[in-house]
Amino acid sequence: MTRKLCVFPNDPIKSYFTKGEIKTRYFNPMDLFDEVHVISFTDKEIEEESVREIAGKGLLKIHCTGIINLTNMKKKKNHIVELVRKINPDIIRAYNPLVQGWIATHCSKELGLPLVISLHGEYDRFRNMIRKQNFIQYLKLLYTSRFIEPFVIKNADIVICVYKVILPYAKKMGAKRIELIYNRIDLTKFKPASKFEKDKPLILSVGRLIKQKNHEIIIHAMQNLDAKLFIIGDGNDYERLVDLIKNLNLQEKISFKKAVPNSEIYKYYQDADLFALAMRTDLESLPIPVLEAMASGLPIVIPKPHSQELSDDLGDGVVLVENNPTSFHKAFQDILGNKKMREDLSKKVTKKIEEFDGRKMEERECKLYEELMQFRPSK
Repeated sequence: MTRKLCVFPNDPIKSYFTKGEIKTRYFNPMDLFDEVHVISFTDKEIEEESVREIAGKGLLKIHCTGIINLTNMKKKKNHIVELVRKINPDIIRAYNPLVQGWIATHCSKELGLPLVISLHGEYDRFRNMIRKQNFIQYLKLLYTSRFIEPFVIKNADIVICVYKVILPYAKKMGAKRIELIYNRIDLTKFKPASKFEKDKPLILSVGRLIKQKNHEIIIHAMQNLDAKLFIIGDGNDYERLVDLIKNLNLQEKISFKKAVPNSEIYKYYQDADLFALAMRTDLESLPIPVLEAMASGLPIVIPKPHSQELSDDLGDGVVLVENNPTSFHKAFQDILGNKKMREDLSKKVTKKIEEFDGRKMEERECKLYEELMQFRPSK
């Protein structure tokens, strides 16, 4: 019997590819499924061959449906239901409780298929933060919080939360069964490595070049610091950040690389001496690059999280500072100037990251799928 999974991703797969976020078996834990069918809400997608590893050993098929959003989702729903009916999957998986989750839920209900929803962000917190910044967007999210998110989460057979801090939201929205499965980090790839002697220590920062990542804070922190900064990421802020570096006369210290494939990025972590990210913690939980840096045994400097749950996930090996250049600069000086401190921090984060072991997370996700298929009538 051919095992099939139908996936409704957060974004088009081409977006994952552009950001270097294609991960082996991400949609097919332990190669459980023979076929992985991706329902992509876009007009044109990347060639399947370019991203086939996302389905592991399974056959990857991407179905483009055209743009679907709050304004047309009800009209598009029946078309998607019929598409999924033809695919005839064993399980449906959606990676958010928004438009993708809403259509996935209707497919599940009309076709009698098990549904897994995963939550990757703090929707309530983001909704509150965006209220003053973009009121139109806030109204859309207010609508989803009342009419879409509860419907999706209440009807899911399993709701997966990728961080502890998301658990209260899932409970509030009426989830029947909640599982905590962290974002997968491949500890066979992301691991500490011997450092080669450099003329200057290297600070690494990985993240999209957008306003909420606050890259300018780390750039300012590099002033009067005997070190180099390497930033991996792309986005609307690129030109602005390049101009800032020129204005501060830091061109010799700071360089960029817009994208690195996930299969290669571990090398950059292993070459670095310290990792830093100045993201807005009111808008973000725990970015994956922070976990990758932990797995690589790097001393890490990030802003103080907004919740104790996130602090618990980080452990005591991550240096938490106020989100301003002065605090980051001091932390950089303290860490880079103290070898014993670097070694102690490295040991602590390497130990803590074992809780996020990608293999363990993958096995747990696989078992959940197997459990749901076990109780489903034969096709």
